[in-house]
Amino acid sequence: MLTSNSKEKERSLSFLCCWYLGRRRVAMLLLLTLAFVVFVLGSYTINKESNSPNIHQSIETMDFGSNQTPISRELTSFYTKNSDNNHIRDSFMWNGIGGSDVDVNHPSPSHHHPCDSFSFPPPPPPGMRRPGPRPCPVCYLPPEEALAHMPKYPFESPVLKNLTYIHEESPVKPEESQGGSDFGGYPSLEHRTNSFDIKESMTVHCGFIKGTKPGHQTGFDIDEDILHELDQSHDVIVASAIFGKYDIIQEPVNISEMARKNIPFYMFVDEETHLYLKNTSSYTDDNKRVGLWRIIVVHNVPYTDARRNGKVPKLLLHRLFPNVRYSIWVDAKLQLVVDPYQILERFLWRTNSSFAISRHYRRFDVFVEAEANKAARKYDNASIDYQVEFYKKEGLTPYTEAKLPITSDVPEGCTIIREHIPITNLFTCVWFNEVDRFTSRDQLSFAIARDKIREKVDWSINMFLDCERRNFVKQVYHRDVLMNMKPPRASSRVLPEPPALPRGRLVGGRATTGKKTPGQRGKRRHRKVSAGGRNMR
Repeated sequence: MLTSNSKEKERSLSFLCCWYLGRRRVAMLLLLTLAFVVFVLGSYTINKESNSPNIHQSIETMDFGSNQTPISRELTSFYTKNSDNNHIRDSFMWNGIGGSDVDVNHPSPSHHHPCDSFSFPPPPPPGMRRPGPRPCPVCYLPPEEALAHMPKYPFESPVLKNLTYIHEESPVKPEESQGGSDFGGYPSLEHRTNSFDIKESMTVHCGFIKGTKPGHQTGFDIDEDILHELDQSHDVIVASAIFGKYDIIQEPVNISEMARKNIPFYMFVDEETHLYLKNTSSYTDDNKRVGLWRIIVVHNVPYTDARRNGKVPKLLLHRLFPNVRYSIWVDAKLQLVVDPYQILERFLWRTNSSFAISRHYRRFDVFVEAEANKAARKYDNASIDYQVEFYKKEGLTPYTEAKLPITSDVPEGCTIIREHIPITNLFTCVWFNEVDRFTSRDQLSFAIARDKIREKVDWSINMFLDCERRNFVKQVYHRDVLMNMKPPRASSRVLPEPPALPRGRLVGGRATTGKKTPGQRGKRRHRKVSAGGRNMR
């Protein structure tokens, strides 16, 4: 019996050893297999990346929102399904390299663009953690490559070749005028109609009616030494403005050294904002700079409304900078986070456009936008109603799918990317005249100015997605909102107290009393367990 028992024990022991070693072998085999799979996949990924073109892509997650209209859902579907390979949405052409000879629908293989294969990921499901509009991925070229794609020749201005501006030393407000200003020259309704009759040579109202040149005794006056600087030639400038201390200057980031050397950043401010900068920032009258921004002080502003004053540099940059080829306008509430050369290549040069602006992320109908402005008290309701009724009599209709390929009548006008050529200069002139005549809400007057020009000439505006705009600018609050924001509340979460130690145990050199404090839980059980542990020892 003893012998049989020992043999059974030996068999059991050998079985357990084999079973244990077998499990270890299986585990090791699985680990080796997994490592091999990871190695193969890693090699494939590296191979793929090494063969792909050198492009910069943002990796922000896209969210088109759950409150989409049928039209916006259709546009979203078109955008996400057809943005691969041939890039239907962009209709890429090489202006200046291939020019108008390039067939948009059948691009030559020699004109292949590194971003042609870029496609959007599917939008994530709506969630409550991050509601509202968000940035979406955008394919940019590196700044050096982007600059290399700058067109050699200007975009051809359709029909209009020569644009000049009306000058009057003493503009008189006509009796039938329902708006306007000395700065704008009170253009009559006949002048307004003529400004939309596109001809080879035209003379129109475009602000700065008085004075010998824009910025000199015009009601939007700039110091003489600065005026000389504005006449200099530049391929690209970036501009913004703060009037009435309305915003806080945002320093651009991710700007290449090449752009820092070659692209001036201009910030227009009024005297009130100028004084505020001197007291609250690194600005001094000697350097006239805050970071990258060159500060330009404007005297004798033409309007009492700070936002209306801001429309002067926003829409009339071509008048202030007569020798600039491209400009990027950025509202002061935005921080530029992408290099200007990359922005121009993506939204102008790649799409063969001369003017680019993002469409509103939610509204695309002027009548809906007007009601939203009234509800938010952006302007007095009577003035908004008068403007909308005026446009309705001129033939403006609610947006429908019949207007496609025009995707929206309402822009998100805080950024404007443009080439300074006669047709774009005319567009911003007549757009400014609408802002001068009616309300300062430029979203309401954008569509009527665009459509009246499009009735006469074959010209279009690149209205890209708002989520793409949010990729290259970061939005912050206006200064008054920031000043009135309450500081973040201290966390109301009560951290649990450490468990009580046995009576007499030293903590930090002091003996504890072992008394149970209110709010503590589980102390009695802890003491029992501790005592039980001592007894066992």
